Amino acid sequence: MKNILLKGIAGIACAGMLAGCSSDYLDVQPETVISTSQINTTQEGAQQALYGLCETMYCPMGDYFDSYIFPNGEPYISTVYGDILSQDYFSYMWATRVGSNFSWAANMMPGGWIPTIPWSYCYNLINQANVILSGIDNIDGDENQLKLIKAQALTIRAHAYTRLVQLYAPRWQDSENGSRYCVVIRLTPGVEDVPLSTMNDVLGQIYKDCDDAALLYNESTAKRSKSWEPGVEVAYGIKARAALLREDWATAQDMAHKARSGYSIMTPDEFKAGFCSPTSEWMWYAYGGDLGYACFGTMYACNGAYPGVWGDGAGAINYELYRKFPAGDIRSDLFFTPDKLVGATVVPSSFWSSTYCDPVSMNLNSLHDLMKAQIRAYQKSHMPTDKSIDWPLPYNNFQTGNSDESKVVFGAQYKFWAKNDYGVGDYCMMRASEMLLTEAEAACHNNQESVAVAALLELNAQRNPNYTCTLSGDALLEEVRLQRRFELWGEGFSFFDLKRWNMPMVRNPWERNNVNSNNIPVAYKLRKEPTDIGWKFAVPLSESRYNKLIDRTLVDY
Repeated sequence: MKNILLKGIAGIACAGMLAGCSSDYLDVQPETVISTSQINTTQEGAQQALYGLCETMYCPMGDYFDSYIFPNGEPYISTVYGDILSQDYFSYMWATRVGSNFSWAANMMPGGWIPTIPWSYCYNLINQANVILSGIDNIDGDENQLKLIKAQALTIRAHAYTRLVQLYAPRWQDSENGSRYCVVIRLTPGVEDVPLSTMNDVLGQIYKDCDDAALLYNESTAKRSKSWEPGVEVAYGIKARAALLREDWATAQDMAHKARSGYSIMTPDEFKAGFCSPTSEWMWYAYGGDLGYACFGTMYACNGAYPGVWGDGAGAINYELYRKFPAGDIRSDLFFTPDKLVGATVVPSSFWSSTYCDPVSMNLNSLHDLMKAQIRAYQKSHMPTDKSIDWPLPYNNFQTGNSDESKVVFGAQYKFWAKNDYGVGDYCMMRASEMLLTEAEAACHNNQESVAVAALLELNAQRNPNYTCTLSGDALLEEVRLQRRFELWGEGFSFFDLKRWNMPMVRNPWERNNVNSNNIPVAYKLRKEPTDIGWKFAVPLSESRYNKLIDRTLVDY
């Protein structure tokens, strides 16, 4: 894709990134300039602007943020905010290198980078979409193509506002029926002063954008031609996500069902193929070109560059969640855990012995040669089977014998792979299993338990041949939630789901010689109750310093 940065559009991003600087950030020239007049007068300009908007969802976010481990748009928001803040995903890299994020210490610090990055990212998307929408109705050209472009801009704007609600709004139960204030609504280009809006107003705008987009998609004969462009199914899916935040269960069930129409649940072989190439159920995904540091896989694939170079590993599953996998579930095979040992040279209890497992980091491959041999055997048997790709070895500093060995930690994941050393691979932003589980969760609340059970059976037909479900009531809802945690692990949902479920975030620690304990180093033990602060992010100072209509008393803790 052509890298399109629009003059004036970058203002929102710069406002967040350059906190404390003067308003002349708006005068910064972009790398490639397409004027607003070109976008608003020609179909070609509008199309190129739309492609630039799509690209913004998966590209480097600038030098200012490089210190915070290479933010890259959607993968960064999903992984760092959706997973690393949660209990289900343990990242030694984030725990040690940017510990304030892992401990939630900075979530409510308005002057910090943690609240600033997603705010900047989302309002950059919104402003780019607003530039397109401000003139699209006045352009002469192919009516069907122009309707498609407009629908896509509305869809991405709705997505950005959904992200903002996930992070900066309270959970629905604490919102006083949506009347609490959270973020600003901007529907025109620019960075003019705008007051804060209520959660209800923002969710209403998301619904409207999705509905307007769906109408245009269905009216137009033009269809998306690129994976990274949204289509009508994505508009339905985003509305389903927003409906979950509103606890609007009827809408969530209906939209999720519509969104996944025509998509089949990926097979066991597809699920275990590396999550870096599209499958039968990927609905929306970013093209995985070579973006250098910005590739998702560079940091978070088991065979990416930095799990080896830095020796920090690439994420591990919380062992308390892992224990809940039933026998025969193919998803459990993608983590290095005590049950993966073969022979009698190392026994499962070794994972809780400081002879084999480093209590500080949970590293399993630096203390004992017998454990190293077990890791080698597991990795050899779990390489992806696509022979057209020359797969880099997972945790490859360990594999090549480098003295700076990578940390293959207790529970290390082998779900996400990269196609080369620097993390190249497509990145999934929405898939049918998410929608299926959304439909099931909503159906539980809608007293349609047979729909929820059918959804669980449909999913597990491809995950566990032994699966049955005869649950009802609260037990069925808990099963849906558990299946969601299994299925979407590492894909950016854990923190957001815990928040809206009103459940505590608990990281219980590893204990020497206690095989019933967990796999989190004791230094990172943490418990956050739903009533604790930190679930709702602070509105960044970079917004209130320049937006004189912001009343911080409406949102500050």
